[in-house]
Amino acid sequence: MNLNIDFPDNLITDELLVRKRIPCFCKVSTDFEISFSVTVPESSGLVFGWDREELERRAVAGGGGRYTHFSNGLITLEGVGKGVYKIIDLEMFDTSFGWCAVLLNGEYAPPGDFWDIE
Repeated sequence: MNLNIDFPDNLITDELLVRKRIPCFCKVSTDFEISFSVTVPESSGLVFGWDREELERRAVAGGGGRYTHFSNGLITLEGVGKGVYKIIDLEMFDTSFGWCAVLLNGEYAPPGDFWDIE
């Protein structure tokens, strides 16, 4: 998965992009948008190369409204081109299950164990 985003060109962003587990906010509808309130000014971009079914096996969708997922996240990025970043790690927070790993080391994490099967 890649994030296409035009981050602000400043020292704050430069320092931020070398960090792991950057705070972000994930919004999923027909598009998958990730925003960053820790950049100055705030910035957001779209994720490409994602699969809704794979995402939902790792982060439970919420009910109703414009977005299926509307949650805080932690993300690690690696620059691969101008305005394009490979998503190395991504976690999304769910109020019922806590932090849900979506990506680990650039690959989908193992699916979550969200429901009891009897």
